[in-house]
Amino acid sequence: MSGTEHNFNEGCKGAIILAGGDSKRLGRPKALLDFNGRPLIALMVEWLGKLFPDITVVTDRPELYSDLPVRLTGDLLKQKEKSPLRGIHAGLSVSSHPYQFVAACDMPFLNLELIKYMGRFAPDYDAVVPHVGGEYFQPLHAFYKRTCIDIIERQVNRGHYKVSDFYRNLKIKFISRSEIARHDPDQESFININTWEDYEQALLKMARRKKSS
Repeated sequence: MSGTEHNFNEGCKGAIILAGGDSKRLGRPKALLDFNGRPLIALMVEWLGKLFPDITVVTDRPELYSDLPVRLTGDLLKQKEKSPLRGIHAGLSVSSHPYQFVAACDMPFLNLELIKYMGRFAPDYDAVVPHVGGEYFQPLHAFYKRTCIDIIERQVNRGHYKVSDFYRNLKIKFISRSEIARHDPDQESFININTWEDYEQALLKMARRKKSS
């Protein structure tokens, strides 16, 4: 079967949430930001749990997330510079799923229909990544296969930590802007929170969504 014919639920059972960032601009873990009385990461786990029965959180502070129904792991390449690439490596390494969806911990508006669409291609590629134009990708809203583990290790050992730098070594499916627009025309899936202003805007957006639903 071609990638577009795969049933999403056949092999797409795992998701990885990266929660190892330092949140320097916020001064506190982004994953624990309060959204109507619940930590953001709890909302993400609940939302992703509608698609994925097995969720891994990659963090260097596991005590913060011990109450979540997830697998917890730290980076496995600890002697190397901290980066999302190490988090992807750890999440893929501690699970036997052939491919998994990877998201950052500060993305409150994930779109399940877009994720499901992307997942249809995952069995046939090393990675499935949104390409929003030019050199701009969304590497932390993507599917990665276990075949990436060794490639990531080689790149990290060479001192290269940018996620998109290892794409040249992959069989990769890029999801175009027109494909994204069918499911998420405003690209809200890719909104993340880096500042207090971002947080306030996200709270307003979530309140508007609730009011209109």
